[in-house]
Amino acid sequence: MNSAAVLCVALLLGGGHAIAQTATPAEITFWESVRNSKNPAELQAYLQTFPNGVFAPLARARIAALEKPALSRPAVAPAQPTTAPRPASFQARLPQPGDTWTYRLSFPKVLGTPDQPPRTYEVKVNAVGGGKIIDHLSIDGGSPLEMAMPGGTYVVPQGVSIFSPYLAAFPRNGRLTRPEILDPPCKAVYFCEASARVIGTEVLDTPAGKFTTTKVLIQESWRPSSGTAGHPTHLGQMIGGRTLTVWYAPEVGRAVKFESRLTVGDVPPIDANFDLELVSYQVK
Repeated sequence: MNSAAVLCVALLLGGGHAIAQTATPAEITFWESVRNSKNPAELQAYLQTFPNGVFAPLARARIAALEKPALSRPAVAPAQPTTAPRPASFQARLPQPGDTWTYRLSFPKVLGTPDQPPRTYEVKVNAVGGGKIIDHLSIDGGSPLEMAMPGGTYVVPQGVSIFSPYLAAFPRNGRLTRPEILDPPCKAVYFCEASARVIGTEVLDTPAGKFTTTKVLIQESWRPSSGTAGHPTHLGQMIGGRTLTVWYAPEVGRAVKFESRLTVGDVPPIDANFDLELVSYQVK
């Protein structure tokens, strides 16, 4: 679809009146990807990207409907004490040399692209010191790639573009900063920026076991850098973004799951659609 195309949408208001608004193909694509979601965070991601979008009233109504049952459902047993959502509280467990995590790297089917089989993604700590973790990444048993991972917040290429895998290993004050973008295309032909926030806690089932996790949502956007040359249509396709969700279990010492989805754009600087889920791990 031509990114310059504009589709008209009519929203019916009270009293039978209608107001014509417009939605770009990018907004429609984003909305279609979350409209049936039962996760309020995904609908909220649409609102943050398109706060005045055509579908914003529907998104807010869906969020309200999803949150209401938990508040209004009749109690059939004595109510359990409830507490407010806890802020990010990463209990440090610094990995040690020899610690190993094995993930399944898979790529969801995207229309118009070839299927990609899942891959085995193994990370092993080689050394720890100087506020950094030196680890080795091997995919499908290939030659290991060595990387130094600090304790800050950053988006980094490690096979795929991930967010601070050892965030749970370093002591923190519960606040996240604007992540640094380390993907090479974002240092050249693209300008990239991201924000991160804690969604809350979630019990997550993985092939490696069940964990009580801290869930973090990263929203990344990109556009051509000021010096990038090209046809206006192609440059327009380079404007886009993704959501990256990460689940951390402090006792594991590393993230247990990454989920990345392209939300807007046709020519991203990275592979923006993937799942990286923990299959097994061994820590000291």
